[in-house]
Amino acid sequence: MVEQKPQQGLLPVPVSAMQNLITQRKDLIVKIGDAYEVSRPLALELWKMLVEEIVRAGGSIRETSRVEYASVEMVVVVSEVEIKVGESVIMLSEVGEAYAKEKGKEFTLARTAYTRAMKRLLERIAGEDFINQVILSLFPQKVKEAPASEKQKEYIRKLVGDGKLTKEYIDSLIAEGRLPEGFVLRTALENGLTSSQASAIISKVKGDRS
Repeated sequence: MVEQKPQQGLLPVPVSAMQNLITQRKDLIVKIGDAYEVSRPLALELWKMLVEEIVRAGGSIRETSRVEYASVEMVVVVSEVEIKVGESVIMLSEVGEAYAKEKGKEFTLARTAYTRAMKRLLERIAGEDFINQVILSLFPQKVKEAPASEKQKEYIRKLVGDGKLTKEYIDSLIAEGRLPEGFVLRTALENGLTSSQASAIISKVKGDRS
């Protein structure tokens, strides 16, 4: 079955209600490393709201997750979702990563990786980064972009070596605005690759290949 991307109006996504819920449950936003993120309980509440809305519209949704990679230093979780609304079937996949060097309230590698994958799925289904928008409004502190970890760079090099990360993926991320214009992976790996850029690359490759 060919994956379809959600289009505006195709899915009954209660974005405004979800944004209100995040604001009301500000206590369930946690700081991990230098960034504020939704906690697993809040992500599950948001997911429940989405499921209820899709079911109310006569559709169905099925979500599955698996650990794609695990070590003492890093865990990668892939979450997949199949959504049926009328004659439309949408299949999406997102990746969440967590690193041992990160610290935060209720932080565990697997839990955090899963929560990040679920959060990315929610935003992809909605077609906008509505979760980030609310968090930035609630916690507007400017945080310096962290450099990519050696584990991230090692994992990206492995993807390149295995033939799973090609120039097409980099070009696609540049076109999506997730990597800067003129981005060269080899140069970035040697000097300047950020943690968010590394996460975007890993998510793109593993999400498309799951």
